[in-house]
Amino acid sequence: MKRHHDISGRSAGASVSSPSTARRRVSASLVWALGALLVPAAACDEEAVTDEEAQAAEGSELRVAPEMQFLAPIEIVPVPDDYEYHPVIVDADPQQRLADRDPLLNQYDDAASGRFGVIYVDYEESAEYLASYDLAAVQEAAQELARLGFADASPGSDEDAELDSIVTPRGWSHDVDNRISLEDISLTHSTFRKFGRVGGGCTGALFGNRLVLTAAHCIFDASGNYSANHYFRARRNGSELPYGTVISQGAVYPISFTNDGCQTTYTASCVKNDWAILILPANPWATSPNGAPGYFGVAAADDATVATWGTSNVGYPDCSDSLAPSPCTSHVAYGDFSCAGVAPAVSDPDSRWPLYGTNGKLRTGCDSSAGHSGGALYSTSPGVSGPYIIGNTVWNQCNASTCDANSLYSSAGIRISTSLRDYMLNLRATYP
Repeated sequence: MKRHHDISGRSAGASVSSPSTARRRVSASLVWALGALLVPAAACDEEAVTDEEAQAAEGSELRVAPEMQFLAPIEIVPVPDDYEYHPVIVDADPQQRLADRDPLLNQYDDAASGRFGVIYVDYEESAEYLASYDLAAVQEAAQELARLGFADASPGSDEDAELDSIVTPRGWSHDVDNRISLEDISLTHSTFRKFGRVGGGCTGALFGNRLVLTAAHCIFDASGNYSANHYFRARRNGSELPYGTVISQGAVYPISFTNDGCQTTYTASCVKNDWAILILPANPWATSPNGAPGYFGVAAADDATVATWGTSNVGYPDCSDSLAPSPCTSHVAYGDFSCAGVAPAVSDPDSRWPLYGTNGKLRTGCDSSAGHSGGALYSTSPGVSGPYIIGNTVWNQCNASTCDANSLYSSAGIRISTSLRDYMLNLRATYP
C-alpha cells in the first residue's frame, strides 16, 4: 500500500472542505513530541559522553529550530534485509510534473518567502511533517558554527597514510573496475569507520555523532512507501558489526525530491536532489563494542574550486549487480581512492533549495554499482581538518551507457552546496 498523501492527516479518501483546513498545524501534543526529537537529549550517563559529544554540544545554543506542520500518517513497509530500491531513470513530461506538485510544499521549495523546508519523516510516530526554517537565521548561525569547527571532521589518525600504498589510477570510467575491498583493513580505521551500511542495501556516512548522509531513494521502496530498513551499521564487514546496529528515529530529505515524484518516477533531474539524512537517537554508540566511530567534515565551494578537489568514494556493492566488483563479498565495503584521476564536474542548476541555481549534480570517475547509493564522495583537499564530504553517489552512469577507455565520468550524485552545508551544520548543532 502506498503512503497517504492527504496532508490533512485524514485517511485517504476522506473529504476535505478546503485547502486551508487541510493544511492544519500539528497539535499541541505532537509539538511536544517533536520538540523532544528536535532538541538534543541529555545523556543518561554523563560518563558515557565522549569528548566529541561535549565539543558538539558546546555550540548547540546556535541551532535554529524548525516550525513543524503535520502532513500525513505514513505506512512503514517491511522489505527484505538486502533490499535497495534501484531507480531507473525514465523520461517524464515536465509540465505534468509541475502540475502534480503540492501547493503547500511549493511555498517552501525555493525559499522565496525567506523560509525553506524539508520533509521530516518520524519513524517512531509513523508520520511525516514539513519542517520549515528561517533561511537567514540558518545562514547566520552556520557562519559561527563553522568558526567553532562544526564543519570539520572528528580527529583522525595516521592510519590514512596506509591508503598511499593501495591507490591506483584508473577505474570504470576508463573501462576498468578499480575498487579495492576493505575487508582486511582495520575495522577501526579512522576514515572507513565513518562509513556504514544503511538498511540492507545502501551506503551512508556519518557527518555528526547522530547524523548519516545517504540517498533519498534509499528510504523508499519501489512503490514510494517508506522502507522499514532505516538502520545504520558503521563499518559493517560481512557478519562483523564493530559498532553495532543503530535504528534511526527519523530522516529528512528535500521537498524537491517528493515534489518531483522522484520516489516513484525517477528522472535525470532527480539525481541532484537525491539526498537524505538519517537522525540517530541520543547516545547511539552507548553499546558499541568500539565506542563512537566519529564523523566526516562537510565542505562546499564554488564550481571552479570543487573541480580542483581530489575525490574518493566508499560503498557497499550489491554482489548480484552486473557491475559489482569481481570477486565480490556481500556486506563488505569497497573503495575507489583515485576516482580515475579526473576532476569532479558539476552541472544541472536548480532554482530551489538548497541549490538556488547552483549546479547540483556532481559527476566523478569513482567506480560504483548498485549498493553504493548514498555513499559519500569525500576529499582531503578542502583543508587539514578533514576528510570532508563534498557530495554522495546515487547513480552509476555505466548503467545507461557502456564505459570505455574514452569515458571520464562513470558516477553521478549530489554536490554539497553552500546552503546544504549550512543546514547540515545546523543539524550537527541540533543533534550532538
